[in-house]
Amino acid sequence: MTEKAQVALVNMPFSYSKYPSIQLGTLSALLKSKGISVDCHHLNVRFAHKIGVPLYEMICEKRALFGEWLFSQLLFRDNPKRAEYPRVFKPVFEQIAQQSGQSIGYFEEMATRTAPQFLTGSLTSIDWGQYKLVGFTSTFDQNVASLTMAKLIKDLYPDVKVVFGGANYDSEMGMEYFRAFPFIDHVVVGEGEEVFPQLVRSVLEGQPGSLPQGVTARNGDTIVFTPNQALFSDFVKTGPPDYDDYYHLLAELGDAAQGLDRILLYEGSRGCWWGEKHRCTFCGLNAQSMKFRAKSSDQVAREMTHLSHRYDTARFRLVDNIIDMKYVENLFGKFAAEHCDLDVFIETKSNLHKSQIRTSAVGGVKCMQPGLESLSLNQLKAMDKGVTPMQNIVCLKWSFYYRVTVSWNILLGFRGKRMRTTNARST
Repeated sequence: MTEKAQVALVNMPFSYSKYPSIQLGTLSALLKSKGISVDCHHLNVRFAHKIGVPLYEMICEKRALFGEWLFSQLLFRDNPKRAEYPRVFKPVFEQIAQQSGQSIGYFEEMATRTAPQFLTGSLTSIDWGQYKLVGFTSTFDQNVASLTMAKLIKDLYPDVKVVFGGANYDSEMGMEYFRAFPFIDHVVVGEGEEVFPQLVRSVLEGQPGSLPQGVTARNGDTIVFTPNQALFSDFVKTGPPDYDDYYHLLAELGDAAQGLDRILLYEGSRGCWWGEKHRCTFCGLNAQSMKFRAKSSDQVAREMTHLSHRYDTARFRLVDNIIDMKYVENLFGKFAAEHCDLDVFIETKSNLHKSQIRTSAVGGVKCMQPGLESLSLNQLKAMDKGVTPMQNIVCLKWSFYYRVTVSWNILLGFRGKRMRTTNARST
């Protein structure tokens, strides 16, 4: 940690511990580029170390808000729904107990003792009072742990500004969380690359009235907010994410960090070039805009090479909703020509040609999610996927041939659609 840092960024359970946080990595790199020191606290990794990495990662995969319930004791102890959760979601408890080899009572104790003790221990083991601003990123099931940690910090250090952002705080959700939890000083609603550094600067310089658009504030009992309509596209400005604090923590944990894979999250593009034209009917991504924006292939190649050398790994998981198709030839083709030994995961569209799959595979793509969703023409049309069953089959065929693992699902239950084709496939 940096002694002089006045800003802290926090990643709470249940964010995956096997990856560094790209949110913290991106924002910390931006702040450092502007001369602002920042500490990144990966408390998700510390909790994974506490209960065991395999069990922690198993909980990360669970839905039905199981991870949220585990951290709800301190913040919602008097809420009757918290007490009802084990009964209402009994099958979830039974499933994870069976998979983990632990009793249901073990998880009840985790909720009433282990998680609260971890939070209070994190409060006392870190000097939160040294910071002027503490920011929390929140996606999926890390909301309750983040809110509880934030309240503990605010109660002990009321002058520290508490800021939230992330996918859980998009649009109306961010406004409602801000209204419901008065210990939150600001919410960054939407993309943060431009807005968050401006907010940090205003806090550090003691100018609370000069908040940028896209940031909530309070004026007495009134919530003040002006939406930020601008979309971030100056990717040259961001540079690669900074994962130093994550790997310093792994080094500190030593053998206890075994099982945490060296897989780097990386973003080459944002938005969806297909969704700009025909949004898939089931898609809930890109709440702010579908507009597709991408780094150049050369920039991606430089940054991935830098990250690979700095953190001694060849494994990458691209978080792009859909890659820029120029990357096939200009990025993976380049890696192939240079004989780079990479292990890359991507998301793409399934109407790939044989040559594109081959180039991607030779260039390091070992796994991809091409958005197959169905092998039924009727259902693909209903989803507005823009592909045919044959194109999906061709994608599966050549991926198998070139040893690219394909991650895919069959989506069911579209409202008003007959299940005749689904039943035909299952017989």
